[in-house]
Amino acid sequence: MTEKYFIYATIDNQPTMPNMAEFQAGGINSAPLEIVCYRDIAAVVSIVDVNSLSGDLSTEHEETHQAHLLKYQQVNEFLLKKTGSSGMLPLKFGFTATSHQDVEKVLEQAYIQLRSYLDKLQGTMELIIQVTWELPKILQEIIKDSPELASAADPLQTGRLLFEAAEIKKRSFTAAIHKQLMSCSKEYSDAPLKTEAMIFNRSYLVEKDQESLFDDAVDLVATEFEEVLTFRYIGPLPAYSFVNIELNQGNFAMVDKSRKTLQLPEQASWDTIKSAYRQLIIAHHPDRNPDNPQAAEDTKAVVAAYDIVRAYCHSQPNFSEQDKSIEISFTQEAVEKTFIIDDKGALLARTTTSKNSA
Repeated sequence: MTEKYFIYATIDNQPTMPNMAEFQAGGINSAPLEIVCYRDIAAVVSIVDVNSLSGDLSTEHEETHQAHLLKYQQVNEFLLKKTGSSGMLPLKFGFTATSHQDVEKVLEQAYIQLRSYLDKLQGTMELIIQVTWELPKILQEIIKDSPELASAADPLQTGRLLFEAAEIKKRSFTAAIHKQLMSCSKEYSDAPLKTEAMIFNRSYLVEKDQESLFDDAVDLVATEFEEVLTFRYIGPLPAYSFVNIELNQGNFAMVDKSRKTLQLPEQASWDTIKSAYRQLIIAHHPDRNPDNPQAAEDTKAVVAAYDIVRAYCHSQPNFSEQDKSIEISFTQEAVEKTFIIDDKGALLARTTTSKNSA
């Protein structure tokens, strides 16, 4: 048996952290859940036999893997409920470390990413909407409304016209659904369509206090299209679809990349950072660049870079967004010095700011 620490998620390190003993079922193989802290973040872990996580293709292993995956999801759903308005960040299934010290090292090396995601995901959940249709039924409706589409002498031409009409109708459905749901969401993420009948598979990042509004929006669109579409509503879940941690990049690499994305010098004030961010958001926003299909991705990249830089700024001792005299250094020496483990990961105070301070 080779034992390691399986890392389920990271959460905020604060006095009101969830009591792991309340989840009596424990982690994988019923192992007790533990918390490992570094600065103002913490990892939820349990000891696991890594041989049981190996990737052989036997039926027995597949059953074990599914049981482990279910327990991983159950632990994260427990954490989602217990963290309330705090941050809760699920890590990729199967991530392990050899000791408490190695878990601390993971938290140290990925601190900036973890901290920025925890800030972003505070008080949120993931809700998934999947929509299917019966294509033959849709084609019958199209022919009923536009009989001329089926009157072409060439069957291939008829098929092409009906396919194009179905694609137009699909885009119309998805646009109407998304417009309604996005009105009470912070962000969305597309997933692959699992079947030919599926036309919509999208995750929404929703604030917990907006869940009832999102429920109402789902009911509204489901009722509007109930004669032609079938809706499946999944959640609430931890924000699995909104996390992309690059553990191969340390704090300096992430901070430096983000600084360059925001076009900042190696030393800048908070006002300079905010000004650069706002100018780039305006410059790249899709509404100002309707002919640029890359505009939405460019805007997301700027937002992600700002989240990283903001998390780095808040990691500085005595930093305050209201203090105009503070200059932040982005040199490699300054960044690496910030994240040296001190007092075995003792909690450092963080300045609290309004969600609208940016």
